[in-house]
Amino acid sequence: MEETKSPKSGNHPGLPMARIKVIMKSSPDVEHISPTALYAMTKATELFVSHLTTEAYEKNTSMVSVDYKSLADVVNNDETLEFLQEVVPHKITVREYLLMTKKQNISDDDHSDNKSSE
Repeated sequence: MEETKSPKSGNHPGLPMARIKVIMKSSPDVEHISPTALYAMTKATELFVSHLTTEAYEKNTSMVSVDYKSLADVVNNDETLEFLQEVVPHKITVREYLLMTKKQNISDDDHSDNKSSE
């Protein structure tokens, strides 16, 4: 089986392996990272980012570029990317946020009033 190589990167990943290593070592469970594991994780990350941006580009109606809204749409509409929903949420305005918090405070007050009357 022949490996596909991009002209830019050859056999080397496009992402900085040192940065991936720092991220991997930030986990308290990781003590040692072998060069093979680091290379595999870097390539996997590169493929994941490529997949995510390709999906966002294809679903973007303007097809000019990938923007935050396109990425947020892909993340929030794809069940397999659910783990990223808190990291890449849909943007909301300050007015929408204030309305949400106001409604949340009202429902919390109603909930606490019901508990105190019991």
